[in-house]
Amino acid sequence: MSRVFLATETALGREVVVKVLAAELAAGVSAERFTREIATVARLQQANIVPLLSAGEVDGLAYYTMPYVRGESLRARMTSGPPLTMAERITILRDVARALAYAHGEGVVHRDIKPENVLLSHGAAMVTDFGIAKAITASRTHDGAKSGTLTQAGGSVGTPAYMAPEQAVGEVVDYRADLYAWGVLAYELLSGAHPFARHVTPQQLIAAHIAETPKPLAAMKTGVPPALAAVVMQCLQKEPARRPASAAEALAALDTVTTPAGEKPWSHASSRPRARAIVLSSLLVVGIAVWTVLHRGGPTATPQHEEQSLAVLPLANLSGNKADDYFGIGLAEEITRALAQSGVHVIGRVSAGALQAKGLDEMSIARELHVGSLLTGAVQRAQGKVRINVSLISAADGSVRWTETYDRPLANVFAVQDEIAGTVATTLLGSLGRPSMPVTRTETTDPEAHALFLQGRVLFNRRGAGPLRQAIALFQQASARDPKYARAQASLAMALAVLPAYVEDSTPDCVTSAVAAAQRAIAIDSTIPESYAALGYAHMLVGELRLADDEYKRAIALDSTLATTWGWYGLLAGRLGDFKAAHERVARARALEPASLIARLWESQILLPERRFAEADSVAGTAIAMDSTFLLAWQGRENALLEMGQPTKGVAMLERHVSQLPPGRPQEAHGMLAYGYALLGRVRDSRVLLDTMRSRLGGQLPPTGAVAATLELLGDHEGAVERLTAADARHDAWLVNFPRQQRYDRLRKDVRAAAILTRLGAR
Repeated sequence: MSRVFLATETALGREVVVKVLAAELAAGVSAERFTREIATVARLQQANIVPLLSAGEVDGLAYYTMPYVRGESLRARMTSGPPLTMAERITILRDVARALAYAHGEGVVHRDIKPENVLLSHGAAMVTDFGIAKAITASRTHDGAKSGTLTQAGGSVGTPAYMAPEQAVGEVVDYRADLYAWGVLAYELLSGAHPFARHVTPQQLIAAHIAETPKPLAAMKTGVPPALAAVVMQCLQKEPARRPASAAEALAALDTVTTPAGEKPWSHASSRPRARAIVLSSLLVVGIAVWTVLHRGGPTATPQHEEQSLAVLPLANLSGNKADDYFGIGLAEEITRALAQSGVHVIGRVSAGALQAKGLDEMSIARELHVGSLLTGAVQRAQGKVRINVSLISAADGSVRWTETYDRPLANVFAVQDEIAGTVATTLLGSLGRPSMPVTRTETTDPEAHALFLQGRVLFNRRGAGPLRQAIALFQQASARDPKYARAQASLAMALAVLPAYVEDSTPDCVTSAVAAAQRAIAIDSTIPESYAALGYAHMLVGELRLADDEYKRAIALDSTLATTWGWYGLLAGRLGDFKAAHERVARARALEPASLIARLWESQILLPERRFAEADSVAGTAIAMDSTFLLAWQGRENALLEMGQPTKGVAMLERHVSQLPPGRPQEAHGMLAYGYALLGRVRDSRVLLDTMRSRLGGQLPPTGAVAATLELLGDHEGAVERLTAADARHDAWLVNFPRQQRYDRLRKDVRAAAILTRLGAR
């Protein structure tokens, strides 16, 4: 019906789709009337409907805009994707029926339901172009629009392959025309072929809709549940009165359908290799890399343990505003937390989302994470309300074990999280095997504060200087809106505590602020584990290692499913030289977050002071294979290569790394590059870089361990000891957390330096 463009709406900085009516249609349509008709359907706001954002006309050309939905059409998925399970097909049909039930209740008929108008994104199906066919028909000034797939039959706009008989002959249609089109779509999706597949031309298809009866689904060896086959065939009745009384009735019938265990994937009659072979090849490489990461030395779940385990995928954002993506991601993490507290073995607060972002489908994610079930869904928030659709899917056969939709005031989102967790826990463990859920706590009564918190959590999980600064700002805003929001204060403490590892010369202020935020959180609510984890990391930075150990133990006692706590606790053991305990703790973090990049780096950071350089290089390399933009992974490789006798290669990586950093204050990579130059004997290059760093800091070199090691190599022993002493006083994160690094061995010959390095690694 239109030419489609992807555009940026500059006012809000979001991607939108602009659809301009095709010339053959626009020639017979009043743009002004079309815009007016669009306004009547723009009010539709439902999770499975792609909303209309705006409409208008330019030089007589009518257009409308919609959110950009990342994903693919159902047509593309049917013809070129891997086989859909029966559960996936039923979920798609349920989502489309849900959209129709809502729209029909609002008095809006679609008139052009077909696979091309169903978009699949993050486990949810969304119907697009609602009301457009009606707007075109009502705005027509004269007849005459015809095209290959879009036609006019008796003055009715629609697609011949999915057109109800009454629509084809130009009668006035109502919601039952949509039910017929849904039936055709369902027949094709379930059987792998259109009910009138042998017909090609629009005229033949229209004639078939009017006069021919399709072969019953129940008579075909498709594995379609009988109840589902019955409702589809009822929708395909020629007489509108013989179809279901409403889309809601069809939806109710769908909700009674269960999928058979051990089902086999279907094979579409017209399936063919994807045209995007290069993309799939890339995904295959990523998949292999991820598989290696997840399975290399990782724990293996027992079948019984795996059956009762779960991963929560990020909830798809259906609000029409891309900026709301974080809300579904953060909400999934919160549901994960609630599930863990209810006794369910939950894997990966962030790993499931990371694998999904790499292009793995739901069943592949379940296999990689060794879980028996997945919780998927979508979320839409608007005007103080939230709608959450969730489905519990069996990884064994793809069947839907439970599905529900929650419509609540946004302020009640905490209760919804716990309600979902309780139902899922009961489904997985049984009512007798599940501990009672804790009483739901409303952690804040300010929905905007909660939204800021969720966005901050998403950014915190990404790490990096930029995301961490943004996370800190968001947690501060959430805390300012609600000073009693303990979780926001605790997360602020976490972000402040770890920031010195990413931002040079930030330690003293960050440690003070992190401790203050953690103590505020504890004063409000002493049961939040992140508060104690943040205190543990802060104590590590200032050398209070026994206190750090105590705080980590408190955090784990409150919640043993936080991967970050285990990772930081592992770094503490590595700093103390207890490498066995360090690897055990990091292995716990990896088991909780199998696809976590930072967990991969924790392992590499323990292997380096253990002097297992080749293994550290390999581990960092697997993280790079997962995400080549993760600078900490490159830093791990650079450190390993410098110390394992490959400084040329390490320096080349460091030069590229430094070139990607923003201008301004020197960072750890600058100091390591100067150290690498000195290792290679490139004394002049090392001194020039040190001079550049000195000039950027007003005449003084950065107080870091890397600079101290560089000066020692260049023969400035007193300067090296002085910078090491300054780095210790400033609590340089890369020195105080890793005092056993090989690059300090030359300095250890000096009793002053040896005393510092020994104290940093002692309780």
